[in-house]
Amino acid sequence: KIILKILHFAPGNREKTFMASLTAPIAAPLIENDADLLKRGIVRVQVFTPPAGCHSLLPSLNLESIKEASPFNQSLEDDEYAFYKNLLDDVSSLPLQSVLDACSPPLLRHFVGSMDEIRLDDAFCVSYNPGQHDSRCAKHQDPSDITVNVNLERTPDMKGSQIMFYGAKNLRGVPAGGGDAVPSSGPSSRFLVDTKLGWCTIHYGSHPHETTALEGGERTNLVLTFVYKDESKSEANRTCYAFDQREEGS
Repeated sequence: KIILKILHFAPGNREKTFMASLTAPIAAPLIENDADLLKRGIVRVQVFTPPAGCHSLLPSLNLESIKEASPFNQSLEDDEYAFYKNLLDDVSSLPLQSVLDACSPPLLRHFVGSMDEIRLDDAFCVSYNPGQHDSRCAKHQDPSDITVNVNLERTPDMKGSQIMFYGAKNLRGVPAGGGDAVPSSGPSSRFLVDTKLGWCTIHYGSHPHETTALEGGERTNLVLTFVYKDESKSEANRTCYAFDQREEGS
């Protein structure tokens, strides 16, 4: 966030034009069929079943405090960017077992041979609301081997704030290629995944993705990142870097 604040400091006309280009909407198809998502390297799993009319699971899970700034990040939370809070030191308060119970079968089916191969490396909350100046998270890879992203809050008026992935990743047990194979680069490689309340999205950390701008409403997600215990298998030592897709023509 400090680096982002430096980039936003006292922009001139050229810098304003550049920043506007980063937040401009990008056309991409929304993929809603789970079988089509599997072909692209994305798994969606229902973790919690919200009651009818519910738009937030935070109260029932006793997690309302995850949206409160901690002393560590109090000075950085000024509603300029999406709210971030690290939760790894308070992981005992998280519904980790419920997430693992729901996610272990697809993880074993598509990602790992045994759950003993991986360990939890990080846990954090990301929350988006209309008061934030820039709610977009630029294209990046995660510093993880596997990322589990659980939606815990989504207001009925929420628009935008979807996850845009680039290209496809091969999953175990899912035939690769075929006539409908996803291009690895270029505009046609992009596709959107929506965040459904109570559901999680599982993907390889190396799968490039970004968060599109929030257009209305609010959403809050719990993100869990896992790495291989065997460091020779892990790719999680990468830096979580951002780059503009327009610069590389994709």
